[in-house]
Amino acid sequence: MKEDQIKGYFAFTDNDLTANRMGKLSDKQNKKLKENDDFAQKFVLGMFLIFLLTGLFIGYRAVTQMNNIGLWVWTVVLLLISGWFFRGVRTTVDNTVLKTQGIVEFVKVEKKTGSPTDPSSSRMTVSSYEMHVAGDVFGNANPALIEHMQGDEYIIYFTKATKQILSVEFVSKGK
Repeated sequence: MKEDQIKGYFAFTDNDLTANRMGKLSDKQNKKLKENDDFAQKFVLGMFLIFLLTGLFIGYRAVTQMNNIGLWVWTVVLLLISGWFFRGVRTTVDNTVLKTQGIVEFVKVEKKTGSPTDPSSSRMTVSSYEMHVAGDVFGNANPALIEHMQGDEYIIYFTKATKQILSVEFVSKGK
């Protein structure tokens, strides 16, 4: 039952695990990662176009009202931001399958919200869990996995760029 629960938490099948053991993505994983990448590309492209068009519109207003320095500043700022988004349009994510093997340790991480310059009364402490395996850290770990995996040895298959866990394989019970 424990193995099925872990498969459910990480949403992988035996076919996914077999492909990951060979250092490859399964067809299902490849499709899902491609869909995520396509969505991200469309989002970044949309943001690029919004900032570019807004910058060009304000730039047009700056040209027609030569004495308004504020419009010139906003034009430059918006065009710089659109250039930053343009870099993201051409970015591809490296979804190479990597693996790590070791004892699974869950670590509770507490962070303060907001900026360090915010008044302490408006900042809150937020808790999350990280999963540590042989020097690799996987953020936003599901605390429900602690009772199933803590202290046991696993092989974790994950993507190189985003460290997204693809599948896990039990090796041995912890001491």
